[in-house]
Amino acid sequence: MSSTQKYSLVAVTSGRADWFDCQWVLNTRNAGSEERLSRTFDLLLRKSDEPIPTTTLPAAQLESASTSLHVYYGSGQNGYTSYFEETELGIAVHNFLLECVEAARTSAVNGEHLAAVKFILPDANGFAVRADFLERRLDGCELVAKAKGFFSPLQAVKSAVFNNVGPWSFVALLSSAVGGILLKNALDHSPEEMFHMLDMELNNRISFPWMSPKRIPRKRLAWVEGRKDIEVSRRMYEAAWALGITLVVIDNPGHWLEDDKGPYAYLREAFIPVSIAVDEGFVERIVEAVTNYDKPIEAIMTVSDARLVGVAKACEMLGFPTSPSDSYDLAGDKYKTRMMEIYNDQAFRVFSVTELRNRLNPNGQPTLHYPLIVKPCMGWGSECVSKVSNETELVKAVEKASTRHATSPQRRTDVLIEPYIDGPEVDANFVLLNKELVFYEIADDFPSRGDAPNANLDDHFQETANLFPAGLPQNEIIAIRDSIHKSILRQGFSTGTFHCEARLQYSSVHYTTENGHFDLYPKRGEIPAREVSVYLLEINARPAGYLESVAVYLTYGVDYFAQQLLFAIGDETRFRALANPFLRGPQYTLVLLLIPEERAGVMKSEDPGAELLERCPELRAQVPDYKTVMKRGDRLAGPTASELSYLAYFSVISRKGRRDCLELAEKIRREFRYELE
Repeated sequence: MSSTQKYSLVAVTSGRADWFDCQWVLNTRNAGSEERLSRTFDLLLRKSDEPIPTTTLPAAQLESASTSLHVYYGSGQNGYTSYFEETELGIAVHNFLLECVEAARTSAVNGEHLAAVKFILPDANGFAVRADFLERRLDGCELVAKAKGFFSPLQAVKSAVFNNVGPWSFVALLSSAVGGILLKNALDHSPEEMFHMLDMELNNRISFPWMSPKRIPRKRLAWVEGRKDIEVSRRMYEAAWALGITLVVIDNPGHWLEDDKGPYAYLREAFIPVSIAVDEGFVERIVEAVTNYDKPIEAIMTVSDARLVGVAKACEMLGFPTSPSDSYDLAGDKYKTRMMEIYNDQAFRVFSVTELRNRLNPNGQPTLHYPLIVKPCMGWGSECVSKVSNETELVKAVEKASTRHATSPQRRTDVLIEPYIDGPEVDANFVLLNKELVFYEIADDFPSRGDAPNANLDDHFQETANLFPAGLPQNEIIAIRDSIHKSILRQGFSTGTFHCEARLQYSSVHYTTENGHFDLYPKRGEIPAREVSVYLLEINARPAGYLESVAVYLTYGVDYFAQQLLFAIGDETRFRALANPFLRGPQYTLVLLLIPEERAGVMKSEDPGAELLERCPELRAQVPDYKTVMKRGDRLAGPTASELSYLAYFSVISRKGRRDCLELAEKIRREFRYELE
């Protein structure tokens, strides 16, 4: 550690001047920080009650309504002041330092008004792979009151100069900072201890190649289907901005992003109103919209399941980066996916109830072993998925599933019938680069109504809760990882993000209640009949849904939407760099809690999610992200509808562990209240 430098800082705001005693130190590298590409600069501000020397500031500065910062060297009346403007520091650094001064003014610890600030100084030249990497990677860090990056997307980063550091180096070092971190005040730790703890946390969170030695060109991307609203897309658009990707949104006329003067028009360069109905002309309309745009577009992307195949075909026609459209077609068809798997001998497909009845004719047909799962071959969101226990239920379920998309533009009536796997279900998300698995995580998918032993035909498989990280034994985690990785490659994919679902056969754990707690527990006194095997349910060749992708980002530090954007523009260097999770793994346990519709009607409550957190303020710190889906005036179709929906989602966190997190989630489920008209 370099020697500590002392001086004073005078902050003038609207004619008010405050005097701060300052200490700063330029830190040397710590062991384990080699990959950080930076050193740190610690600044401690203590508000002083001493009178400001009368020779320090010109009267005009005190009488001015402007804001300024002054460094005071020396002591007493014999010192001198160096005034520096925001242009010298950089506007972002200057404004952040003023925020830190205000924090010191307004908050006190043990009677002292102080602020502890750590600045990140690059020790190499390059270009930041993502402009907001510091804010995003420190999201959820308990030590941090505020983190702020000081550069814009694609901006060049210049190494700080660390030679001959002395008292005069303060402004030069600050002006080189790429980011600043205001620490929280702590009663039980000194500022020096907090600085050290944050340094260890920075080793965990930013020890990845956040700088590229090569200039990163700006790319323009057409985003097809701009999502329902800002609440389920904000981080997607923020990722594009931070990556330096210019967006052109293609969607139906009347979309919320169409208005050039709308509140969110800044998220995109332009909006192209085009029908995105998935019909015979869909691909041609997308190609025409892209080629007729008055600026060059270099990529196309969508996260809409129904449009993945068509967008891939458009990319193939235009020579843009994409996975094969045939692979998307295969992944989007549950029967074709099943036939690609090793265990498929008990699965079959029918296109109608008539075909099913013919198959049920005992002449030469194999006996069906119940329970069975019935689902449309094309579908999402667990729509029309049923567990059946006899032939009567099977016929009804096929009739329901075969009509779900019969009148859609695709006119699909095919239905998959496969065994029901009575084992733990998981959500497994994968990031691949040229067939290499560069990141993955697995979450427990808690049982649905359809999993109950006494479930009937109307009991659906809508998700109830996902828990990160999964509580499965390590050998079963590895089995899932290896099996699904092979399945993705079998379908012809090599790069991208993949949201997969699977069940385990012959697992050593199961869901049950012990001591009043429902969770995964080892099977007592029962030895699995065979080695655990993975039964793939589906591969979605796109990021997980918005709320789950946000949950993964918060927990592990990897942003699936950023990864997919980088895949779409063919940027493999940044794709690999940003696939690095926190070194120490998940920063907490997180339950993604889903509140399903239990009744039909019209929502009378204004905003049940917000009302819950207002009613239970002690839960607010445990909910870093949530969305109320159904608000006042929205119509609820109820639990028997063919298209299932939720009332709300909550990301619930705990640093105490799995049980505490589940208990917090259960409290939110109990406290969630609403009225219907």
